[in-house]
Amino acid sequence: MPESAIPYRRPDLLRLDYDTYRALPAIANSDLSRLRDALDGRPPRPQTNSNEGALSFGTAFHTALLEPDDYVAGQPGLNDTLVWWLVEGVKLNSHLAELLTLGISETSVLFTEPQTDTLCKLRADLIVDHPDQPFTIIDFKTTMARDADHFLWQCSAYDYDRQAAFYTDALRAERFLLVGVQKVEPYGVFTIEVSEQMLAEGRQKYHRLLRLLKAPATAPAYRAEAVQAAVDLLGLPSNGEAD
Repeated sequence: MPESAIPYRRPDLLRLDYDTYRALPAIANSDLSRLRDALDGRPPRPQTNSNEGALSFGTAFHTALLEPDDYVAGQPGLNDTLVWWLVEGVKLNSHLAELLTLGISETSVLFTEPQTDTLCKLRADLIVDHPDQPFTIIDFKTTMARDADHFLWQCSAYDYDRQAAFYTDALRAERFLLVGVQKVEPYGVFTIEVSEQMLAEGRQKYHRLLRLLKAPATAPAYRAEAVQAAVDLLGLPSNGEAD
């Protein structure tokens, strides 16, 4: 059978705890963010597991929304009432409430990115694979954005478009939704269906970073040391040549 005639099979959706997922020897979108930071001259981000440091508000919100049975109240520095208030705000949106009912939360995926032959991984907030729905990935972001237009700007500025393309391409998703949840008044919820243009821009970003990961010596000379250090931190071999 010709290769083109072989039906596409999506990677398996894996049920892994967070620390097991982080230990997988593959490249995640967060790793690409560390490489971008090195390229842009930003300070390196600390690598932590789920048991280190104070629980962030965003992590608490995601747990309450997607894995409510695992939510632990009374964590230092967290306003539990606000966390659950935001969760209720999301569920007041009937479409999002339906997707939460139909979807599978916090699933992990291991895949090989074909252009660079790089073993990669992702962990999706919510995946909806249902006969009555297009194959959909949903990612929730707590935000300080003033309104929907401001959140749309953040999607590009914060590289949410890169994440959307990385996930969409891996799973050949039919749509990707970014949901911004204001963590300050008026606590609005902004749902953005990522456009083909956003996906194309995000795809360029992640392909560039994966190529740099394979060949850190191609980084600009003034960033070469920081980029190589970021690659070394990932523990992957490099060939010093561009793909």
